[in-house]
Amino acid sequence: MPPRSKTSKEDVLNAAFQITRNNGIDHVNARSVAKALNISTMPIFRVYENMEALNHELIEKIYEYYRDFTKGYIKGKDELLEVSFAYVEFARKEKNLFYCIYVSDISESRTLNETIHSDYNQSIIHKMMEQYQISYDKAVMTFRDVRFYSHGIASQVLVERTILSEDEVLELIKQAIIKFRS
Repeated sequence: MPPRSKTSKEDVLNAAFQITRNNGIDHVNARSVAKALNISTMPIFRVYENMEALNHELIEKIYEYYRDFTKGYIKGKDELLEVSFAYVEFARKEKNLFYCIYVSDISESRTLNETIHSDYNQSIIHKMMEQYQISYDKAVMTFRDVRFYSHGIASQVLVERTILSEDEVLELIKQAIIKFRS
């Protein structure tokens, strides 16, 4: 009997993450992951039932990375501004990861209600209520509108259709928050 593979689930997931980060989600397949790990494809399917299972965990890993990325931008002064700016900067600095979770069809779709009521976004909304002294309903509407506005900016930055400096992005989002809050 041949020896068992020493390739762990974490090894496979990390290889898939790096391939996505460097080349995009379209380059993640059993062969590319195996090549990155210098193994055959068989050990991959010993730790993952199929590529769908790997992709599911990969999406979760990218979201976790995004949340950690965002933490570096949050200073607690204006959480909506800081998170929105971080979202755009994620599109600028981690193009392939941003594309994977916010543009490609590999991530599961969510309703607007599911997006707003996620624990992560609810935390932001509740901080907005305190920071802006507004009602929950007004915070939800402002969050929603700024979220979609920021996604538009991020999309332009992602494909380099519009060249915007960090200062310009901050000013655009600041002005949007003012308008959407009024």
